[in-house]
Amino acid sequence: MMGNGDGTHAPNARLAEVQRLATALAARVRYAQLVRRPIYEDQISALVRAARLMDEEKVPWPPMVEEVLMELAKSIEATPAAEAGAPEPGGAAVSPATAPPAESPSG
Repeated sequence: MMGNGDGTHAPNARLAEVQRLATALAARVRYAQLVRRPIYEDQISALVRAARLMDEEKVPWPPMVEEVLMELAKSIEATPAAEAGAPEPGGAAVSPATAPPAESPSG
């Protein structure tokens, strides 16, 4: 009986769902970057976990997932230990990717 496989590899439908959900989350993170809203550690962790699962299953990353993860990696590398302030309880925001410029014009 072949069914869903022997459990060593996720079924194709589940991997497609991982790709779909990772793409949706990446789009949300990308939007947050564009409008300079906080990106939460849980969002990044979820994207990284999805990317690792896709790697393990030899499934390509969707383009949006790859773009967002590469952009986040660049921004985190460019701002080592940049703590813009204490994160709020219940969800730490990642500031390097979304932090406004240090010198903002004030009217």
